[in-house]
Amino acid sequence: MKRLTKTFSIALFLAALALSPLGSMYRAHAADLPAPQLVTDAWMFIAAYKADPETLKALLPPGLEPNPAGHIVINMYTVPNATQTSGFGAYTLTYLTVELQGQDSYVMNSDVTYPGRYFAYYFNSSPTMREYTKKIGIPAQVGMTTTTVKDGKLTAVLTVDGKPLIEATADVGSELGNFGGGHLNYFGLMETEQDGKTVKQVVKYPIPWVGGTVEMKNPKITFNVPDDNPLSKIKPLAEAPDWAIWTKGSFVYPQYVVLGE
Repeated sequence: MKRLTKTFSIALFLAALALSPLGSMYRAHAADLPAPQLVTDAWMFIAAYKADPETLKALLPPGLEPNPAGHIVINMYTVPNATQTSGFGAYTLTYLTVELQGQDSYVMNSDVTYPGRYFAYYFNSSPTMREYTKKIGIPAQVGMTTTTVKDGKLTAVLTVDGKPLIEATADVGSELGNFGGGHLNYFGLMETEQDGKTVKQVVKYPIPWVGGTVEMKNPKITFNVPDDNPLSKIKPLAEAPDWAIWTKGSFVYPQYVVLGE
């Protein structure tokens, strides 16, 4: 009985903490969460499309080169429940990455490899995650992503400042299969202070993942951005991407590794 009373008291304390000013303070400092952090069962629209080759080169820091395929890889997804993460809470995200040469990832039990990816743009709805990722070299900005599937039609939309900037659509099935796993090599550019000077360092995030996919047909990506928006420089050269998937996966935001160390 004493043990039950103690457990109940702890539960009441945690509930009160979440609703109190101290609870707000705790959430505000959640960006200090340690790495790694786990995200589970996220439905993601991931696609690779060709963009202007010179723009891809210009987006990369010294030491990284674009993959000859000339791809931007876009990922649009939502994590609607806080219980899907080990500390981030619920969030939505769209990011755009440049595929890299000579930084391939691996797929478990397969000869297939995926090119490494450099974070060029990263639009996250969570202040906690934006603080967390900015500290380790990911260019986090405010943005809201929605994904809906109705009558077999997937629609994913990135909205920034109240304006829908990117929309992806596809016909998707419902039976999950093609399960796999591996590591994905992501990269960013972290700024640190050394001897009173700002130093930029290329960092690597080796991300383990597992997941499966459903059938997909007729994927399309549309950019609705004005010419003065930086995203306009990486518009798809064709409406249909070279490849696209609708996948349910789990992955980790890992500790970073500084290249060259």
